Amino acid sequence: MVQEFEQVKHQYSQRQFAKAVGVPRTTLQHWLARKDSLDQSPVLTAFLESPDGLAFMHRLITAAHLEFTKNGVASIHNVSNFLKMIGLSQFVGTSYSSQRRIASVMDEAIITFGEKESEQLSQEMPQKIISICEDETFHPETCLVAIEPFSNFILVEKYADDRKTKTWDRAVEDAVKKLPVEIIQVVSDQGRSLVCHALKSLKVHHSPDYFHVIYEIGKGTCAAMALQVKKAEAKFKEKTQQIQEIVSCKEKYDNALKRPRGRRPDFEKRVHLANVQAQKAKKEVGQSKIDQETVRDAKAQIGQVYHPYDLKSGRKQAAQEVSQLLNDRFNTINNAIRGLSDKCRKKVAKAHRVVKKMEGTIAFFHIMIDVLLDNMNISADDRQLMETHLIPGYYLEQVAMKHRDITVRNDILNKALELLSVVDRFGTGCLKTTDTDLGRLKKTAQECAQLFQRSSSCVEGRNAQLSLRHQGIHRLGKRHLKALTTVHNYYIKRRDGTTAAERFFESKHRDLFDFLLENMDYPVRPKKHLKMAA
Repeated sequence: MVQEFEQVKHQYSQRQFAKAVGVPRTTLQHWLARKDSLDQSPVLTAFLESPDGLAFMHRLITAAHLEFTKNGVASIHNVSNFLKMIGLSQFVGTSYSSQRRIASVMDEAIITFGEKESEQLSQEMPQKIISICEDETFHPETCLVAIEPFSNFILVEKYADDRKTKTWDRAVEDAVKKLPVEIIQVVSDQGRSLVCHALKSLKVHHSPDYFHVIYEIGKGTCAAMALQVKKAEAKFKEKTQQIQEIVSCKEKYDNALKRPRGRRPDFEKRVHLANVQAQKAKKEVGQSKIDQETVRDAKAQIGQVYHPYDLKSGRKQAAQEVSQLLNDRFNTINNAIRGLSDKCRKKVAKAHRVVKKMEGTIAFFHIMIDVLLDNMNISADDRQLMETHLIPGYYLEQVAMKHRDITVRNDILNKALELLSVVDRFGTGCLKTTDTDLGRLKKTAQECAQLFQRSSSCVEGRNAQLSLRHQGIHRLGKRHLKALTTVHNYYIKRRDGTTAAERFFESKHRDLFDFLLENMDYPVRPKKHLKMAA
């Protein structure tokens, strides 16, 4: 408005221009006076007071709030200070109250975006079967979190009065009632309400969280075995010092100018006995370290064998076979911790009891594979291709992408590529499968590979993020929490450039940032401006 008047001020008076544009003359005079009072470069002032400059500030402030306070963990104070430091306090309101209003409006806009997109995308979404990972976190209010693990799409993230089974039932029912999905599996810890929610309410398979098995083993053995090693080393050090003291006494006695009365002590026998005790203590140090390493290796091997397919060969592992491998590792651990207290052994026994449920998860996976392949009505050759190459190949590919060790990751990935390359080596003609059918087989094989879920790490990670945010701002309101859920689903992208919503709904959605630019008002001007003295 100011820029438009300055372009025509030689042709029209203030009164005529104000009447033409429909604003009070005093308002126009205030705008002109405010611009003249700005203590900034004329070039910068001219740009930021122009429509393009105002659009730039709108984009800058919107991006700052979205990235800093929604995607990041910064506070509104940080955004306010940031705008002041880059010199915008003379052009827009940068006070905490001004930025808090912008943050509140943005929360509402983000929530509206998520609701509209979810409603539209669910109508075009193909029917699918899913697993969900569930857990609770506390701020200190109870927050229920449920995530579809493959897409990392948050289905439930809300505060509740408690974490009872009925509360979980209502939360999940509300989340999926408008979605064309069927829940077949719940992954969680052994909390009674979660297990009851899965088995009795949803009537689906419950997969025990692998992390909590390892956690219980570590809780019962790590500190205790480290203390055992420390005590053995202290005992060995004590015996070594005892030998040195005896040798020192012997030299002092033998080299004395005047020996004391009485028979000479048998220093040689004392040294011999002390050496025997020192060697025994040294063996105890070595054995305690071996036991500690044995437990550490066996604990790591639990994760290596707990798979429906062998990671080295891609061969199918039956439930009983995996159970035997797991029991062997636990037997190794139990033998190594025989010297620990009953309390420590009970922790390991608690983890050992979960093996039966882990065996059930492997059996459930293979049963579901058989059911899905039966429903496809494919030939025997195509079924063999799925069971021996495509499903194991895609499963190993998923495992490789999650492995930390680069060498192991490459080994697993190479085996996966070897299994998946069977079509390239022999061609579709030899497999009696058309290109269209092969595409269908590959898509179904990828979906089958996703059925095995042994960890709720996605929920644990999300809970850690929420806890970090809560510690930073001391309180997460329901509205802000809902906005953060939408940001997670519709804004954060993986390396492949997809959001959780795109992976879950299997279709594109509008850009959240563009939506905010279109639906949020431009930033307000500062209420007061003090012109600096010349």
